[in-house]
Parts: sequence; structure tokens; C-alpha cells
Amino acid sequence: MKRRQARPKDAKYIQVPTLESLDANLRIRLKFDDVTKFWFFNEYIKAYLNDDPALAPFIKKIKESSMLSRKFRLKKYKDIKEQEQDMINRFGLDQNEIENIFDIIEREGDDIL
Repeated sequence: MKRRQARPKDAKYIQVPTLESLDANLRIRLKFDDVTKFWFFNEYIKAYLNDDPALAPFIKKIKESSMLSRKFRLKKYKDIKEQEQDMINRFGLDQNEIENIFDIIEREGDDIL
């Protein structure tokens, strides 16, 4: 039986210090769920970068509890998110449609030049 490749050859490493017990428990849980660390962290990073709504409550929770977080940053972030949602509601556009509009504008700009 061929073993699946855990990570591609061009993979980059992100190293984060953590408690030994957290590392051990993570390895056990991932093994139990039959998930590689590479896949787990890449999917988590993609969800975070794509502003996945399923991940948003968790991110909000850790931001609020973080000592590094400032109240004004949270308020500004909340205001930006509200403005974004207002625009989506007003024009009925989702993120993909907004990106498509920018792609069209970019192509049209290239044609002019």
C-alpha cells in the first residue's frame, strides 16, 4: 500500500513555539482524525485568509481575549465588516461577484493601454 505524501516538495515551514502537552495532544487528535498536520494547518490558514464565516466566531473570540488586541482596532475592524456587509446587502453582491467586477475592470484597463 502506497503511503500518501504528507506535504509537497515546495512546502514552506512555519514554526511556532507551543507547550509540549499541546503538541502531544494535537498529534494524538490529528492521528485519531486521520489528518496530517500539513493538511490541518493549511486548511485552517486558507479558512482564515478567505474569511470563512465558520471560523469568524472563533477568530472574534481569540481577538477579544488577546492582550495584544486594542479596543480601537476591534471597533475599526467591526466598523469595516459592517460597511462591507452593508455594501453586500445594498448591491446584492457576494465576494466572488465583487472579485469578478475587479477582474473585468483590470482587463478593460489593460485593453486601453
